Amino acid sequence: MHVYVINQHNKPLMPCQPVIARLLIKQGKAKVKTRTPFTIKLLMETDEYTQPVIAGMDTGSKIIGCAVTANGKVIYQSEVQLRNDVSKKMQQRAMYRRTRRNRKTRYRPARWLNRSSMRKVGRLAPSIKSKVDSHLREKRQVEAILPVTTWKVEIASFDIHKITNPDVTGVKYQQGVQKDYYNVKAFVLSRDSHQCQSKRKGKHSDKLHVHHIVFRSQGGTDTPSNLITLCEKCHNDLHAGKFELKTGKSKTKHATEIGIIKSQLSKRWDFEATHGYETKFKREQVLALPKTHYYDAVAICLEDGELVSLNDMVLHKRHVSKGDYQLTKGKRSEKRIPVGKLFGFKKHDFIKTSQGIGFIKGKRSTGYFALETITGDKVHASANIKNQTVRLSARTTTLKQFMEAAIPPCALAQGGIAEY
Repeated sequence: MHVYVINQHNKPLMPCQPVIARLLIKQGKAKVKTRTPFTIKLLMETDEYTQPVIAGMDTGSKIIGCAVTANGKVIYQSEVQLRNDVSKKMQQRAMYRRTRRNRKTRYRPARWLNRSSMRKVGRLAPSIKSKVDSHLREKRQVEAILPVTTWKVEIASFDIHKITNPDVTGVKYQQGVQKDYYNVKAFVLSRDSHQCQSKRKGKHSDKLHVHHIVFRSQGGTDTPSNLITLCEKCHNDLHAGKFELKTGKSKTKHATEIGIIKSQLSKRWDFEATHGYETKFKREQVLALPKTHYYDAVAICLEDGELVSLNDMVLHKRHVSKGDYQLTKGKRSEKRIPVGKLFGFKKHDFIKTSQGIGFIKGKRSTGYFALETITGDKVHASANIKNQTVRLSARTTTLKQFMEAAIPPCALAQGGIAEY
């Protein structure tokens, strides 16, 4: 474990060993800044000398992996679980707003084109914006405790253009398979040979439409893999429910989100780009590590052939909403839900009881709470919190907990974590 250090002006310095931090605090030369991860703030003047610190990030639409290396050692590694409930919560909010109009309350006009954010150029869907902001939040949190000199970010699984054209460089990357098509619609029509793909018997109309296999209202995308050519007759019959299109469900939702996230990060952040095939090669062939997001981030930090000393702890993070706003439940809202503090604790508080340590998952008015780890594993289904309970940390939008890292296969044979 490392203790992270910041100076009097909140500028991050190189981390130190726990014994050094303990002596500085005991002598009154430092104070505790945060407990997870453990960070101290110096109360004395010191030089600001730092060493090269490389940070790597494995982007994702569900989980982010992040790691930092310096002097051949992993000094930070984390795994961040992103929110995937934003769209659902917005739909629920819209449902509540619609039902209010039917009750005996003041008139509430329908909201649609009166929102300036809907007309904003370059607008992102709230679910995507949340994930982009989560990547940038992790970047800021790392830079707040470590003097990062270089960021390396994985931007794609592989370089598909380089596979077909090994000599591609510079502007040639913009001359891909869709260069000669003025938009995606024309590309899909040409790909399907300007023929209806419904394979129905009978006469087809001459006019062609481009149909979304998974509707945009259901999370479908405008990528060519989610588009298919249909004639006007088949298109109308399909939407009328007269037949079903025999195609597999699109599995490109998260791939599309990743593409948008990486594009947005490139606009807002200056980093050194890398590809997934390079990450996988270094993780499997050089480091011999199992597949995890934080080990992928460790591999992203390294140069080819470089070795590193691993860290046996990983900081797990989970992004949650600010609060729970459903106050009642039941057909007529007859049962109140304790969304505030109950026995002095709120949902997602990190507490220590005689029956286990974990985050509050569910509260009961009887004083028996359900506890879970940050990864969602059950700690206790009905822990008594009325006696001998200590709150270790209050609820925030970023929950944090240290857990043991996955042990590499070769380390099992050696009996512990080794250098790679």
